[in-house]
Amino acid sequence: MKEKTSKGKAPVIIAVVGVLATTFLISSVIKNSDSKTAPETSHSVSAQRTPQDTMDSIIRKLKVTEMNKIKGTVDYSDNLSANLPDIETKYPLTVKGGGDVDIEIFSTSEKAGKNNNGWLNETAESFNKGRYKLSDGSVVSVSVRSIPSGAASDYIANNVYIPQAYTPSNTLFGELAMQKGAKLTLEEEQLVGNTAGIALAKSAKTSTDSKYGQTNFSTVVDSVINGEIQLGYTYPYTSATGLNFLVNALTYFDGSDMMSSTSVEKFRQLQENIPFVCYTTDQMVNAMQSGTLQAGVVEYQAYVNNAQLKSSYEFIPFGYKHSNPLYSVGELDKKQHEALDTFLDFAMNDENQKHAEEYGFNKDINFAYNGEKISGNDIVSAQTLWKQEKNSGTPTIALFIADVSGSMNGDPIMRLKTSLLEASKNINSDNYIGLISYSDDIMINLPIGQFDLEQRSYFAGAVENLSSGGNTATYDALMQGIKMINDMKEQVPEANTMIFLLSDGLCNRGVEYQTAAKIVRYYGIPIYTIGYNEQIDSLKDLSSINEAVYIDADNNDVVYELSALFNAQM
Repeated sequence: MKEKTSKGKAPVIIAVVGVLATTFLISSVIKNSDSKTAPETSHSVSAQRTPQDTMDSIIRKLKVTEMNKIKGTVDYSDNLSANLPDIETKYPLTVKGGGDVDIEIFSTSEKAGKNNNGWLNETAESFNKGRYKLSDGSVVSVSVRSIPSGAASDYIANNVYIPQAYTPSNTLFGELAMQKGAKLTLEEEQLVGNTAGIALAKSAKTSTDSKYGQTNFSTVVDSVINGEIQLGYTYPYTSATGLNFLVNALTYFDGSDMMSSTSVEKFRQLQENIPFVCYTTDQMVNAMQSGTLQAGVVEYQAYVNNAQLKSSYEFIPFGYKHSNPLYSVGELDKKQHEALDTFLDFAMNDENQKHAEEYGFNKDINFAYNGEKISGNDIVSAQTLWKQEKNSGTPTIALFIADVSGSMNGDPIMRLKTSLLEASKNINSDNYIGLISYSDDIMINLPIGQFDLEQRSYFAGAVENLSSGGNTATYDALMQGIKMINDMKEQVPEANTMIFLLSDGLCNRGVEYQTAAKIVRYYGIPIYTIGYNEQIDSLKDLSSINEAVYIDADNNDVVYELSALFNAQM
């Protein structure tokens, strides 16, 4: 019986073994299948990591060297005249005359630009084709150079380049230039009429009307002070509209003394609620269209020629009229005076003035302009106050990231050093400043610290000792810069933050642009980029992420551009 029973169990045992073998085989197949999909699963998890996770992972892999701090010489001299860029390169003629007597006119871009901004160019070209003659038979012509009001004032007042005529947007920059020593004579009060104003989102205007009963310059300013409107305005050292806004705000705060303690305190309150002062009009308009700003200062002629502004914003006029006065510059001789008068007669005739109206000038908007005389000295005082108080006591944490790769060798690295040293004179001492440089790897040349005299000295030493060589790991350096900014922000939580990235070429090593862009967007730090010698699209895109600007700073104008940028932002 036992033998029979044993034989009966054999098939069962075989079956069990078979099941176990089959189970093992299936398990092995499943495991092998899983192992083949593992990289894809891992990639999927990686793709879901937060920008902060990605940032932390990158930082752990970076090679960073902290350099010894070395003191340098702090220079406080004013080298504006020497730092003005070559005018032919930076601001080439938009119209070139060829007459026996030629009158060159410095003009703002809304008159000497393209399309609807080309009225003066077209008028000058038409005049030149007419080959008008002076009383002695000489053929007269006009040349036009498109240049911002403030920059034009700098060239003239510093005797760097003297045209025969100058037409800023308003009289404020004329008074400013004369205050600084320029000899100007008003030849025509209004070449074409224009108006400064605030483009205010229609929804914001409805709210302002409801609360204040009306919307005008004063109620908009009050709304900004009360934190109800996010407004931006342009840099008042170069922009006529920005300067107009500044002096009218100060006058509104105290009509008897725009520099009184009351006016200064109200200005501080205003600035506390200004997200940022826009270095360019394009930066401001982009911020308005993205929704960062509800309002910005513009000229009426620009407003009516921008379909999006007209459809989404109301125009609120303010301040001094942008009458585009025309001044003669210096001592013109008899022929030059006659030539300028001949052109003015032509420009002011009915046909050309009607043509200006077609482009948005000379519009009657039923507004009582500010008619109070303002002196050049008061304008200088207003700009000085703005520089001192524009951050309303809120410091800025800023880091400079300098490309010192091999392509920067020679003149580019020397210009970078000069531009940083000269431009740093425009940084207020309550800000926090640091410097790193990069090629294949990253060097911390100066940890971020308050920009007092000692830090300025270390900054000068760090800049002076920069040297070039190697590849271009731009976004590796940017990741390290963001980390340093964030670390300092923990110590000074109320501070504004920004990074200035200076480079002459495309990144060819390390972190890729798309990864860097996501991290920049996540942390929200404005990245101001300065491209040396060439247009770099990736740098432009990087600046656009958080409402900063890109500057195409060639070797001739980088010092002037950076000085203005630092003055505007710090």
